[in-house]
Amino acid sequence: MISDGPLTGVRVLDLTHVLAGPYATGQLALMGADVIRVERPNGDDFVRRHGGTQAMKDAGLGASFLSQNSGKRSIVLDLKDSTQRDCLLGLAETADVMVENFRPGVVDRLGVGFEDIRARRADTIYASLNGYGNDGPLSDRPAYDHILQGISGLMAMTGEPGSGPMRVGLPIVDYVAGQALLAAVLSALLQKARKPGKAQCLSVSMLDAMTTFMGAYAVHHETTGSLRGLEGNRAFADTPFSGRFDTSDGALVITANTPAQAIRLCAVLGRPDLADETDDGQIAETLRAIFMTDDAEAWEDALSVANVPASKVRTLAEALDHPQMRTSRAWLPLEVPQLGMTVRAPALPFTAPWGLDSLDPVPTLGQHTADFVTNSIEKVTP
Repeated sequence: MISDGPLTGVRVLDLTHVLAGPYATGQLALMGADVIRVERPNGDDFVRRHGGTQAMKDAGLGASFLSQNSGKRSIVLDLKDSTQRDCLLGLAETADVMVENFRPGVVDRLGVGFEDIRARRADTIYASLNGYGNDGPLSDRPAYDHILQGISGLMAMTGEPGSGPMRVGLPIVDYVAGQALLAAVLSALLQKARKPGKAQCLSVSMLDAMTTFMGAYAVHHETTGSLRGLEGNRAFADTPFSGRFDTSDGALVITANTPAQAIRLCAVLGRPDLADETDDGQIAETLRAIFMTDDAEAWEDALSVANVPASKVRTLAEALDHPQMRTSRAWLPLEVPQLGMTVRAPALPFTAPWGLDSLDPVPTLGQHTADFVTNSIEKVTP
């Protein structure tokens, strides 16, 4: 936990699990917040045992868990037990923010809902994240990233006509929702600074978060009646000079969206006349033939020199090993002392004067329980 970050002195009770909520609270921790992760006794958050080596999984320190829990503390509480629930309520008196991602109604039944927390701390910021929000016909349904990709319309525009709808390769809805939750909490902290003393109840719907990212497509449909569907690698700009092309070695992506970019692209290819071609099919056929005459990296270099946006299609491993990324401040060393190893893990996706040089270790399950259950709970002075 950094000592001079913008959230230093802010305490966050983190009752979230899986990916979206922990991602958001992990970002808060990287900004200096004291994030206390409240876990269930059975340790059933599957990300603790997801990804990485078998030794990492066995230790409850899987790759997915390591990627977004740096600097947090972990306590184990059974909220169905009145004594342990009272411990959480006492801890809530010391916390500026409480975040949970249970289905609507669960926290109220457990006695740790918004009204329960506000009764203990009048200026609490209480943030909930779930699949569909706290009301509406779908509010009580379970939701995971894959389900949200399907119901949001995202899968219906991902893939090609022959493939049918396909999920995006990473759990993108989780992270889009996590970013929305992060924005909600940060805005609430700013509001608290402007108007102190008032409780704030925030609600983030994963479905809302994902669909608002597709606003341009939705407004296009609303105003034209046309719905974009399975377009494969067709570029957003709808120009034949953009897209994904095979080369003699690997694939290449290009976005020559403007007429000027298209002219420069055709000049590099030795076909300046192609910029005046009006038949999209003929343009695509010509480009496919030309790009097969050299490899993807050579085309990337030649087009970039000509100020045409282009890149070889790389794997994540290749991207992180690229000279551009080797010294990126978005990726920092994370020690895993329990396993005697250090890994390169994600940090904040921006640089700042107060930024970190390395990441604090992630907690093992219940590592800090004794600090809060056995010992007295002290309030954090902002």
